[in-house]
This record gives sequence, C-alpha cells and structure tokens, in this order.
Amino acid sequence: MMIPEELKRAAEFHTHLGPFLVIGLRMGSVVTREFGSEPFVTDIIAFTGTRPPYSCLADGIQVSTPCTVGNGGLKLSEERAMAIEARHDDRFLSITLRHEILDWIERDCTEENQESFSLRIWAMPEEKLLTISESPGEKHIFIGESAIDPRNGEGT
Repeated sequence: MMIPEELKRAAEFHTHLGPFLVIGLRMGSVVTREFGSEPFVTDIIAFTGTRPPYSCLADGIQVSTPCTVGNGGLKLSEERAMAIEARHDDRFLSITLRHEILDWIERDCTEENQESFSLRIWAMPEEKLLTISESPGEKHIFIGESAIDPRNGEGT
C-alpha cells in the first residue's frame, strides 16, 4: 500500500496513521487554502475533546496549518463536535466532519484496518467528507453559550 509523503510526515509527527489524524490534515488544508500559511494571523478552535482518538484531529491541524497549540494558534475545546472554527482577520470558517463519516469510522474502523481507512479518507472528495461554511463579519468564535476571543482566550 503506497502512502503519500504528506501522510508519512503526519504519521511520523503523530506516531501512527489513523483516520482522525487524516481528517485533521484535510480540515487544516482547507484553512490553509482559504487563509494562507502565514504564522500568527489565523486562530483555530478544534471541537474534538481532549482524548484520543478524536483529539488526534488536532495533530493533523498542527501539521497542515501554521497553527499549533504551542504557538497559541490552536485551542482544543472539551466539546466533541468533530469540527473546527478558524478566524483570520474578519473572516470565519467553520468545518465539520459529516456525521455519516464519523458513524462509518466508529462502526467499521479497527486497529487492524485504520491505515487503509486513513487512505480512503485521504482520497475522499472534500464535499463527501466535510461541511464547510464561511461567515464574514463575526467578532468571536462561539463555544457553547460563551464567546471566546481567539486573540486572547478571554470570554465575553
């Protein structure tokens, strides 16, 4: 099975190749395509929770965008919605994993087949994998009922 170089690099960073890592790569690629790769100008909140395997999505984001937990550009929410929200200037992007894909992974992915699952997700058309929407003019990224200013992490 031939593994693309980008997936090899991500798996090396993450320690293995799994479906949520690849989903994070795909989501991060959308953010980079829309907002560019300049560091310190984009903020992302990942709604993955903080426990594997779902939080593995965050490593895919870190590999495919200039946003990392360490540089403050990526924050993790305890809410597990399998979605991210990204802010760049006054543009906001919301990217959500389609429910049927999450159901498929949870139902059929095993430790033995996770690499082949990952390759199938990598090859999947973006519109079958993700729901993407943009909302200009917002001032905050919302987590549940409280608004968080992604520039300073303070609630409003």
